[in-house]
Amino acid sequence: MGEIWIKEAERLGGGSIGGAMDSPSAPPRVVWHTTESGAGNAAFNAVGKYLSTAASEPHILYDPATDRLGQYGPLNQSARALRNDGSTRTNRTGKVCIQIEVLGRAGSPFTSTWKPGPNFRALMRAIRSWGVPDAWPAGNCAPGASRNRTTWATKGGHYGHCHVPGNDHWDPGNIDRAAILKAAPPSTGSGSSSGSTSTYTVKSGDTLSGVGAKMGVKWQTIASLNGIKAPYTIVVGQVLKLKGATPSTPATPTVDLSNLIAAARRDPGLAQGGTTHPADVKIVEAALQAEGLLSAAYAKDGSFGTVTVTAYAAWQRRCGYTGSAADGIPGKASLEKLGAKRGFKVKA
Repeated sequence: MGEIWIKEAERLGGGSIGGAMDSPSAPPRVVWHTTESGAGNAAFNAVGKYLSTAASEPHILYDPATDRLGQYGPLNQSARALRNDGSTRTNRTGKVCIQIEVLGRAGSPFTSTWKPGPNFRALMRAIRSWGVPDAWPAGNCAPGASRNRTTWATKGGHYGHCHVPGNDHWDPGNIDRAAILKAAPPSTGSGSSSGSTSTYTVKSGDTLSGVGAKMGVKWQTIASLNGIKAPYTIVVGQVLKLKGATPSTPATPTVDLSNLIAAARRDPGLAQGGTTHPADVKIVEAALQAEGLLSAAYAKDGSFGTVTVTAYAAWQRRCGYTGSAADGIPGKASLEKLGAKRGFKVKA
């Protein structure tokens, strides 16, 4: 079974939007839509609420401008973004029929201006976990695209709303279909000992220890598998075997809440503009950047200054806090929620 909930995605709505698939033995597929709106956080929030109110929820809402990702319902059940084709419930066709609404307009293909990041790669990882092939069975997404019923019923892969029988929308427009797949190349393996083929191609700047950390395996085992000896040099383009490598267990970082509060309020006596507890702050800055709330320019300085306070206040509002409860000074509940989503623990 594939991923049901994408850990990197925000939860949107009540979490239940459909039901069981009508033809679970049919190939898995994805349908791409556009919201016919602008992009950015304001649009994400507004469209996100509208889709719930209108009971037209897809599984996924994605912002190509900020890489923000939200999920309304489990991927193994149906969504509500398609019309039926007569008696055929198109939302329930296939092993899965993952519906993705992209913030953008069909007349201006989002692939010409988007900024895919880690959340898009997480989305594609989840899609591939269900066995959806990297293919577009119905061809291009330009106006007049094919809505062939046989293709839809029998072939798995990626479709546009413009390809689905019984529907008359032409979104997502004439997107660059190859760019969708290239933005998130298939994983070459996780370094597990499951017996599956697993390799990694060395890129510029890679080190053996860095590859191990990136792929979640022990670098010493990678060296042994590939006959690499001291000084453990690897070169660009070299293909490393990972099959059978022992998974490493990276330590989960911990953020001290009291340190973070002190950093946000500035420790008494600290010189103006100074930095306190940078290690704790950097972990939270990285999480806020991943949420699309803090720009990369401020996400690594380790200073809980006014920009980071503003970003954290936005996170608090996203958690449902208002007024003085969303002042940008971290609290235990909001910090734990951020940590659960972005992979750190909180020491209260």
